[in-house]
Amino acid sequence: MKQDSPPPPLLQIHARLREAERLRQERMLDKAQAICADLLKAHPDYVGAMHTLGLIHADRREFEAARLHLSRAAMFNPRDWKILTALAGVYLKLKATEMAMRTLEQARRLRPDDASILATLGEIYREEREYELAVEAYEKAFTLDPDLGLVRLGLARSLTHLGRFAEAARIFNELARQGEGSLAAVSALSHMPSKFVEIDLMRAIQEVRTAPARPQDDVDTSVAFARAAALDKAKRYQEAWNEISAVNARICVSLADALGKEERSHAKVLDLLNTLARNPRIPDDEASCRSLFILGPSRSGKTTMEYLAAHLPGVRRGYENPIVENTIRRTFQGAGLLTRGRLVELPAQLDPVFRQNYLEELRERAGAARIFTNTHPGRIADAWRLAAAVPGVRFIFIKREPYDLALRIYMKHYRSGNAHAYDLAAIFRYIGWYHAVMDGVAARFPEIARIISYEDMIENPRGALAIVAQLCGVTVPDELLPDLGDDRGASLPYRNFMESALAQQSF
Repeated sequence: MKQDSPPPPLLQIHARLREAERLRQERMLDKAQAICADLLKAHPDYVGAMHTLGLIHADRREFEAARLHLSRAAMFNPRDWKILTALAGVYLKLKATEMAMRTLEQARRLRPDDASILATLGEIYREEREYELAVEAYEKAFTLDPDLGLVRLGLARSLTHLGRFAEAARIFNELARQGEGSLAAVSALSHMPSKFVEIDLMRAIQEVRTAPARPQDDVDTSVAFARAAALDKAKRYQEAWNEISAVNARICVSLADALGKEERSHAKVLDLLNTLARNPRIPDDEASCRSLFILGPSRSGKTTMEYLAAHLPGVRRGYENPIVENTIRRTFQGAGLLTRGRLVELPAQLDPVFRQNYLEELRERAGAARIFTNTHPGRIADAWRLAAAVPGVRFIFIKREPYDLALRIYMKHYRSGNAHAYDLAAIFRYIGWYHAVMDGVAARFPEIARIISYEDMIENPRGALAIVAQLCGVTVPDELLPDLGDDRGASLPYRNFMESALAQQSF
């Protein structure tokens, strides 16, 4: 009987690569990585092995290593749309959104109607706070491939930011029932009004599933925050407080150094503001589009105010867009300086360059809009420099009852930063600092800044909208305004718990 001849070397090598990819799909990453490393040792220009090894590092969340392998693979084969799409996704994880977009554009030219490319495009738009464009990209991706990974989750998150809660909740409920992205879906539902929740939240939290590569500590933390929100929704306040105070105590220990650094930075900002003269000169108001910064501490009602302001003519919502951060970085780098993240650190002689760079990006983002909003809370530290450098800037500062605000900050799990958010006393110090800066800026720029309380906005939305309209030089349309929801008094069931915790921290 004739024996089958062994496969030629090329097929043997390819079979090993397919085995590595199978192992990667089955989450056996060590074995998959070992095969790719062996292949590249023997064949340093093997693009397939570079590609798979880059995906393995991305699965491990080792994004810099993933970038190195994928960019090398793209160097050898710049017309492989799969490599380019993967590389764009890694750039996005590294916060290099412009490079992610440029790389993905190359992939789209090669494969304009691929679902995975459109899904990555949705992720980029969502990171850039271009939620309308994100929804469009996700919906196209879903039409092409309804089974594609995280498309529905990204779509639901984008719809939430647009205020389309019923549509978002429908997707979150489906994902939670099916177990797809269930922790993210259940967490989102736990923070939505009860009328949108169709599942048993507490049971869903107990049965939650997560991505295998996600660290267990991170999973436990997310589950604890979701459980606390669900207990709050169920009016089981003692249990909710026990849950949230326990998880925050664990996080707080690890963030002690970061909190100290954050508060020292805040003190410097306030010191700089206090040296600023009253009624400093601002640029002539020659902008074709106003930048309306709606600022306040996290959870103070900025998004609600922006949603309301969007009913004025010519307004385009920018959400927490990175226009200022991008312009600061670009101006520092263009001048050959070390990159810094705060406008207050930019030498004053570079203000004209900053202004030009800012207005260029504003035109790209705002389009034909007359008013472009920004709700990024971190921009409070740059407010007076923005007022001095950019024409047409306006500020709406949002204040909220401190205990309600502190509770909502304490019950939120932030992706990064916000070291104060896990220590109750630090939260109240943060609120005091933020309010002091808002008061200082409003006092020095009375013609371009107004302060509105969350409580007044909910009580009289048309009156709040009239303040914004007068500040921006437009009129309030004669139309029915939307329901803004009402979270006033959120802290009342927790007031004794909060005061007891603050008293213990004072000793």
